[in-house]
Formats: sequence, structure tokens, C-alpha cells
Amino acid sequence: MMPRTLFLFVIICLVGCGKQETQPREASVPERIISLAPDITETVHALGLGDKLMGATTYCTYPDAAKTVPRVGGFGQFNFEAIVTLKPDLVILHEGYENEKSRLDGLGIRYLATKTRSVADITESIRKVGMACGAEAEVEKRIGEINARIAGYRKTSGDAPRVLITFGGDASSIDQIHAFGTECLHNELLEIAGGKNVVEGHLPFSTLSKEAAIRLNPDIIIQLAPGTEAPADPTKAWQGMAGINAVKNHRIHVLTGDHTCIPGPRFIQTLDDFAEIIRQND
Repeated sequence: MMPRTLFLFVIICLVGCGKQETQPREASVPERIISLAPDITETVHALGLGDKLMGATTYCTYPDAAKTVPRVGGFGQFNFEAIVTLKPDLVILHEGYENEKSRLDGLGIRYLATKTRSVADITESIRKVGMACGAEAEVEKRIGEINARIAGYRKTSGDAPRVLITFGGDASSIDQIHAFGTECLHNELLEIAGGKNVVEGHLPFSTLSKEAAIRLNPDIIIQLAPGTEAPADPTKAWQGMAGINAVKNHRIHVLTGDHTCIPGPRFIQTLDDFAEIIRQND
């Protein structure tokens, strides 16, 4: 079964893109913000706006201060009665939340929509939230820090290690292999870090058979398993696929931090993780 945090990430990726929001009007700087996604909550706090956050989802657990604000439900089950009761002057949500946008329009509640499918999406979301909330100086600081960190990494070259990035399930056993494809944030981070995704095709996710994984033969396997405990020997779960280079050479790495599945400002930590893994295996 896919852990709740990974299920959350899949949902964020699927709804984090879509058409532009339909409220292009001037408005005053908000004082009462509601966030409808964990990455948005993290962005609000990263911009120093945590004191304006009046409501968040049941999945919003970072930073610790976010745990204390009232809950307004979760994906597909938002509590609009609770939202109205909190009297927000801005609700921030993802582009793909079309039903929620319609509900907010009907209630006369202003909203701002963001995207999360790429590094450019995330930095633009930081900019949009900050500019809408009067945090222009903090926007430039945060985006400048992100750009500087990214500039320090090498780009993918012809001899880049071939990497399989999996998500979901328990890293101590392999039942199904859910892998990131090329049309997602994690593929972009991998390329920035100097790796090459073994999964091709224009999809954000794929489910691979063990035979397919053997044919792909990655040099490195990175397993994202937030909220679980990393096994002492990650290779053991892959012994049935011993022909894979990553298995033969013990180049399997398990990442358990929740930042790996939330496409907000902490994506830079995931980039650091990927780069360190590739450096270790050079």
C-alpha cells in the first residue's frame, strides 16, 4: 500500500497544473490566509507569513507551527463551512482544483492558484504568493537562494549515471515498483543533480514489472519512502533482481524525509539528497 505521504504527493502532482485562475482583480494585502495544500503552507511560512495563516489541510504538518492552525479538511474533502467560518480574505490552492475554485467563486471568496510540476512552477508560486501577500523583499531573497543553490550543481552529461527513482510501499520489500517518469519535478531534480532517469516516455509516473526493472538496469536506485524506517540493508529487498547493476553494486538508497514528496520550498533538500547520492556513486 502506498504511504499517505506518497499518495499525497501523487495527488499534488496531478492537480498542481491546470488553467490559470479566473480572478484577475486587484485586491488589498490579505491578513487571513487559508492554504489548501502542504506545499502552499510551507511557502506561506517560508515567506514569513505564518502569522496570517488561519487555516490549513489535515496534511499540513510542516513547519511545527502549521500543526496548530484550524483544519479545513483534505484533498477532495474540503470543509467549506469551516472555510467560511474562518473568514479568509485569501484562499491559496492548486491550479487543478476546478471544483474548489467554483465553490469559492460562488461564496465570493478571493483565491490564488499555484502550480508545482517543475522548479520554475515552484519559484513562480513563491513569487505569486509573496507578491499577493506583501512580502516582495522575502520573495527575492528566497528565490535568489534557490537559484544560487541550483547553479552550484552540474548538468546532466552523456556519462551521467542511470537512475531509477521509486516511490510508495515499504522499502524493506518490493511488491510493486512505482517509478517517476520524465514529466515530473523529480526527473528535473535528478537531471540538475547530474543523473539520468532510466524511465522514458512523457508520463509523470509508471508502474514497472520486475522484468522491466531488470531490462532498464539502473546504475543507482533511489527509493522515496517518507514516513517509514529505512532498512539496514536496502539491497536485500531487491535480491530477486540481482542482475541489476544497482543491486550488484549495492547502490540502493532510501530517503525517508517528508520533504521528498512535498513540492514546495524544501524541494531544494531533495535536490541535495539526489546530488549527494550521485556524488557517492561517482
